[in-house]
Amino acid sequence: MRFLVAAFLCLFSVLKAESGSDFIVLPEQKVHEGDYFVSGGSIEISGIVNGDVYAFGSQIIIDGKVKGDVISSGGSVEISGEVEGNVRVAAGRILISGKIGRNLTALGGNVQLTQGSNVGGSAVFTGGLVDLSGSIQGGAMLSASNARLQGEIGKSLKAYVGQLHLGPTAKIKGNLEYSSSKEAQIDPGAQIGGKLTYRASAVGEFFEGEWKRKIALGSKLTGVLMNLFFTLVIGWIFIKLFSKKTIATVEMIRTHPWKSFWTGILVFILLPLACLILFITILGFPIAIALLAFSLLTFYAAKIFSVIWASNVIFPKIGMKKGSFLVFTFGLVVFFLLTQIPVFGGVLSFIATVVGLGAVVLSRVHRVRKASKKRAKRT
Repeated sequence: MRFLVAAFLCLFSVLKAESGSDFIVLPEQKVHEGDYFVSGGSIEISGIVNGDVYAFGSQIIIDGKVKGDVISSGGSVEISGEVEGNVRVAAGRILISGKIGRNLTALGGNVQLTQGSNVGGSAVFTGGLVDLSGSIQGGAMLSASNARLQGEIGKSLKAYVGQLHLGPTAKIKGNLEYSSSKEAQIDPGAQIGGKLTYRASAVGEFFEGEWKRKIALGSKLTGVLMNLFFTLVIGWIFIKLFSKKTIATVEMIRTHPWKSFWTGILVFILLPLACLILFITILGFPIAIALLAFSLLTFYAAKIFSVIWASNVIFPKIGMKKGSFLVFTFGLVVFFLLTQIPVFGGVLSFIATVVGLGAVVLSRVHRVRKASKKRAKRT
């Protein structure tokens, strides 16, 4: 969830900190009070941050001290300093050689925890190649094509890997439980304090026949329920905390449904195209990441306005209160049930998304024009 929050914060970081420059530095000995939001080409944080760090760029180096959490995404992320809180990072290359006070979550193509590094809590790793030579005080979980352990894990390790290798200096104080297509290469000098459990991940054997159908059905049902829950939460936030803007957007759908539809189609095409163009350029890469995150979140949430509009049209006819959260909840459940119908469900979901998307843009344009007219009258 915090990655989703970070994506929003990245978009508005210009309101709180430096943003968009090619090279951004927080110099050594400089102290930044409060949370530090930054996006750019290359970012180096050598000073002290008395708060959380939200950093997004092509190359990010943190060799100073952060007294809160770090949430970061980029082409390359290196942490050689000290972070007192948690670290959540996603990048093509991740290098941790410093100290992390609490937990670490790392998602990347190449993830490395070097010798001398230390994680005070637990750690979760996902990557193509994961190399763990440092110390993790708590437990660890990893998923990788190729994983190598040469450091120390204070509790248990659970791994889902293509290939696992434990070097002569590897030390696991708890259990080692791993799933792989082949048994791990464990050096005689490696130490495992608890139980060693190996599960052959012969996917072809396990996922045959009835198992495959049951797991596929269960996964789909879980995905639908989670999607319904998160959409319901976002809808509640819109209705309770942004009621005026929500009402204006829903009213735009009521008064200009076709205009909302075609505007949504246009935005649906242009936003991904803009992301693609920015991804091609080096300087535009951080902006592209932010815009892509914004696009995905907007596309996800846009259908909520269409559901609110349809719910307010249908359910008050059977005695339910128009505009209530209960009406929205019923409408959302019906909407999700309808989207499970093959072909029809996909078409319905697409229409609801583009209509809501167009209405958001049109209501925003309307508010800007209205504000401009008011300022013009004052002058």
